[in-house]
Amino acid sequence: MKRKSVSVFCAAAAILVTSGLILAQDKKEPAEQERSVKEAEVPAAAVATLKTLAGKAAITEFAEEIEHGHKFYEGSWKGPDGNVDALVTEVGDLVEIEEVIPAGKVPAPARAEAEKEAGKEAKLMWEKKTVVMYEVHFKKDGKGREMILTPDGRRFHEEGDEKQDKDEDEDK
Repeated sequence: MKRKSVSVFCAAAAILVTSGLILAQDKKEPAEQERSVKEAEVPAAAVATLKTLAGKAAITEFAEEIEHGHKFYEGSWKGPDGNVDALVTEVGDLVEIEEVIPAGKVPAPARAEAEKEAGKEAKLMWEKKTVVMYEVHFKKDGKGREMILTPDGRRFHEEGDEKQDKDEDEDK
């Protein structure tokens, strides 16, 4: 009887630990979500930016997205080469634009690398992605510093940023 109680206790403890780890992971990074919405559900500033970006093209779809704990709005329309999606903040700040483009508009080194990875026979669908970031320069502790930020305030890490690399190594 004692052995069975220990087994049940161990199983219950394992379930609690696993549940705790799952909940801890959920708290760390909220899940990304996307849902279709009607234009009326999109904040006016976001709609205005999306319509300006679309120009004379009609926006065919709106979506609300939650990424990195921030809410964004996406508009889609037909561009000269295919579908165009633009992502903006609630206040209408542009975050990114993705537009379908033909392979002929992709720089040769990018095409070559993709073909090398996917194989020459693979059918490739290309999108040109334009991402908006902000770089700020300032002095702190007598040293010149710079940061790169996304429109929602997240820091962007550039490869080769020795200060960032050092800070991340110290955090581990």
